[in-house]
Amino acid sequence: MHSHPAPPFDAWAWLQACNETALVNLDRKTWAGPLRERRLAALMHAAQHDSPLYRRRWHGARTLADLEPVSKAELMHGFDDWATDRAITREGAEALLADPEAVGDAWLGRYLVWSSSGTSGEPGIFVQDAASLAAYDAIDTLRLRGPAQATGLWGLGRSFAYVGATGGHFAGVASVERLRRLAWAPWAPRLQVLSVLTPLPELAAALQAMSPQVLVTYPSCAMALAALQQDGDLHLRLDELWLGGEQLSGAQRLCLGQTFACPVRNNYGASECYAIASACPLGQLHLNDDWVLLETLDRQGRPVAPGETAHTVALTNLANRTQPLLRCVLTDQVRYLATSCACGSRFPAIEVQGRADDTLELPAAHGQRAVLLPLALETVIEEGGGATQFQLLQL
Repeated sequence: MHSHPAPPFDAWAWLQACNETALVNLDRKTWAGPLRERRLAALMHAAQHDSPLYRRRWHGARTLADLEPVSKAELMHGFDDWATDRAITREGAEALLADPEAVGDAWLGRYLVWSSSGTSGEPGIFVQDAASLAAYDAIDTLRLRGPAQATGLWGLGRSFAYVGATGGHFAGVASVERLRRLAWAPWAPRLQVLSVLTPLPELAAALQAMSPQVLVTYPSCAMALAALQQDGDLHLRLDELWLGGEQLSGAQRLCLGQTFACPVRNNYGASECYAIASACPLGQLHLNDDWVLLETLDRQGRPVAPGETAHTVALTNLANRTQPLLRCVLTDQVRYLATSCACGSRFPAIEVQGRADDTLELPAAHGQRAVLLPLALETVIEEGGGATQFQLLQL
């Protein structure tokens, strides 16, 4: 019988993260700066003293800006020297990732491991400690739903359906599986998981049978389901629609909000940091700058001014001291807005040009159209074919 260690959860870390996140929500001017500086100092100390990889890269750096940005390829190449816990090895992590039944399991008794698909050309393995998971929980609980509902426990008594990439230890499904198995927690939702690889008619039928209050998925999947809803082939009654993993356009947000007659919540995250920014009620992304630093850089690695779109960004995850990420390069193109958002939030407003792939439609029997979602195709090609760089043409 397969043994499933309980997913990582630290009640004290969770309460502390929620308390500190709530304080920043109430008074960002007073709390965000000191908390950010304290977290950065602790992260830099851990990386410099306990991570052989970062110790080699330090070269007398005194501030974060003195540290040369690091690529995911370099981190993966030096994986065994990356973490501050010497028990963490690539061989051990890959053994866990090779077991599809171990998604959400605690690794080494205290970590959650997930992998990135490699759409930027380099697959990644990321180890989350209890503190980083608590931070992600706090951000989702207190910010994803917007300032008006920032004090609510988002999972309490609600039913969720998650439609995403399954069959691997991806960040989304690993996080959802962890929450599903922590059902005893007061904030944990009632969760059901569906694969984005499911043919669209079957997926729609399964969702109709579930009748969830909240649907969590990718924008492309939500748009395909919205088309069925508009045609009368789907009759979901959602309280909220949560989106992530792909770029969401203003037109898509408007269409989805009107079609499902509910608020649309959008977030921006990555395997390197699961909760980088959350959208306000106006749809504008706001950086969680008490938990993450995001530097916008030009082609030469120099900072760009607010209002200018970056060539790359350097991400520093302030929550995770076990597998430190300081100035890790992401290929997303990000722009800090030069003016404040009309919603009144004091968190920095950003625009992100990230993954925005097209939905493929093919002719099917009886004049119908077969809809192939981007994440479904990419998962099959990357996981089944082992290709991380490819081009798909419809002729």
